[in-house]
Amino acid sequence: MRIDFMINSLVGGGAERVMVTLANGFIEHKHEVNLITFNKGNAYKTNSKVKRIDLHHGKIKNHSVRSLLNSFNYYRVTSNRPDILIAFIPSNNLIAILIGLFYGIKVIISEHNNHLANPSFKSKWIRKLLYRFADTTTVLTSFDKPFFENLGAKVVIMPNPINIPKTIKPFSERENTILVAGSLKRYQVKGFDVLLPIIAPILKSHPDWKLMIAGDGEPGLNILKKITAELNLSNQVVFLGFISNIGEVMQNAKIFALPSQYEGLPMVLMEALSNGMACIAYDCVSGPGDLINDQENGLLIENQDKEALQNGISTLIDDTNLMMKLSNNAIKGLTQYNLDNMIIRWEELIKNVLGKK
Repeated sequence: MRIDFMINSLVGGGAERVMVTLANGFIEHKHEVNLITFNKGNAYKTNSKVKRIDLHHGKIKNHSVRSLLNSFNYYRVTSNRPDILIAFIPSNNLIAILIGLFYGIKVIISEHNNHLANPSFKSKWIRKLLYRFADTTTVLTSFDKPFFENLGAKVVIMPNPINIPKTIKPFSERENTILVAGSLKRYQVKGFDVLLPIIAPILKSHPDWKLMIAGDGEPGLNILKKITAELNLSNQVVFLGFISNIGEVMQNAKIFALPSQYEGLPMVLMEALSNGMACIAYDCVSGPGDLINDQENGLLIENQDKEALQNGISTLIDDTNLMMKLSNNAIKGLTQYNLDNMIIRWEELIKNVLGKK
């Protein structure tokens, strides 16, 4: 089967990581895979058999118009048309839907955040007017399914895939580190600016512990560094920048915190659990509640309750037995999201879309 993936670029981000994971997984399952991008960026490594199609050219200044025109010109060639075209994120979904309608290509579009996550006017317009014309729309959790069905879309729940590590570093060999990770361009949505004052008294009372922040982007980096300095935490807060293989960092850290205002099905939390971290997360809309059973494989904190989050992190640091329990249980429940299992689910979906049941 020939599968084309479409996304703006492969800069660091959750949707980009998921697309590369799926593309590599389909290659392992003996499919032909092309990955189309409209901008430069190679934060994640694709399998050598994944063919990269760079539609970056053209003098048209408007990015959306240029990307759409390049796509029409590319698919005008009959031999370039795949069995299925899969696009991520509304702006790319728009292009894929129009391409599919014009050239008769079957199209699956994917949402990678919940529908309440502050969508732009353009995203709202694309969803309302065009999603009904896609052959299938995938969402990450049951939370979003009714919303998109009400827009006339044909909706299937398709969670993120995860590569579960073959080995887990013993908890006793890890450093006294709390890790957070995400795009610093969206530092407010990720809750990093709020986390720093929450965690400041904890770090000051535990000088042998440190906070690591993985991610890059402005203006977040400068703002967070300024807050860190104002709180006199510069010696205990480390800015790692973008990390392509976050798993290596996770296996050297003990606690993972997710203070987000909202999520989809957070890939970074799935990775933290799969790497045996003791995880604590706000029960935000949506995602953490689908992954964490409170007190079993992590701590689930009432959404945006700063005091409860502070108490939860303090409890973890002071209670080694609880940390180890959550670490030992972290991977439980992730098997359903294992890449091989998710590729099988995707293959079944594609067969249904193509009418090959």
